[in-house]
Amino acid sequence: MDVVDKDAYVCRGCATKVWPASYDAALNKRHPYFALGKGEHHAPGCDVDGDHTLVSRGQRERVGASDGFPMPFPSRLSLSDGQAPGPAAAAAVAAFGSATLAAVHAAARAAAKRQYHGHTVKTIRPLCRTCINFPNDRAFLPLEIPGVWGSTYAQLFWLIPNKKPAFFKNPRHLFYAPLRWKDLPVISETHCELTLGAGQWDSAARGYLSLCRLRVDWSGWSDLRRRTLQHEIHAARTEALELARRDSGMKGWIFFVGTQDRLDPGLFHVDDARFICCLAARMAWPDRQLAPA
Repeated sequence: MDVVDKDAYVCRGCATKVWPASYDAALNKRHPYFALGKGEHHAPGCDVDGDHTLVSRGQRERVGASDGFPMPFPSRLSLSDGQAPGPAAAAAVAAFGSATLAAVHAAARAAAKRQYHGHTVKTIRPLCRTCINFPNDRAFLPLEIPGVWGSTYAQLFWLIPNKKPAFFKNPRHLFYAPLRWKDLPVISETHCELTLGAGQWDSAARGYLSLCRLRVDWSGWSDLRRRTLQHEIHAARTEALELARRDSGMKGWIFFVGTQDRLDPGLFHVDDARFICCLAARMAWPDRQLAPA
């Protein structure tokens, strides 16, 4: 945002006033966040801190169950221009979508336990955050992206592997790969091409023989959307470099719903601004949930 109104934010859990911090890209390296004022506290019963605790536990173990998930999560990417229902609307649909009395009672019990069954989102960013935060739940959490094969987070998120590029059986997925530290984007009027930290790896030489690339076709994008993507790539790389000083596992990651090129298996394409995002994170694969060969 070009202008940030510091008085315009409240906690989503209890409506206590919060203050934006580290939001000036020209001055701050740290990722933007919100803070309470001096001496202020969240209201009793606010679950925001509980969410942080849940995310921390989710890095170590599965936190969901067969009857739902303990916090709202995105389960479907909408490609329409209509307004997507929020978590509350999705919960209402889940609770009363069935006409059977047994289903209504089961939904009521789940609601009493604060169990959630997913909601719709319009960009992939919330999906990527959930994938990062809850690695042990990926195989169980439902996810639907129109036109992409799979029905769970583990099936839809495909890591581009460190091996000689080959054609996938299904060329369209929600792919992800590390950003290269040193290789800057190649910018033109029609596209932005990124070099990925994935490709044919030579174990003996401890280096890549070839690297995969992502070509973002932005010929139909506004100037603002183009600048936003470039800033996001720079911010993810900068934040990852800063955090890697304390945690060597931190990397800048790029996620995109895209298609493998028909002629070059090491080239991927994306053309929708909603279908790409960059985040600094430590990725975990407790069940070896990697992309199929």
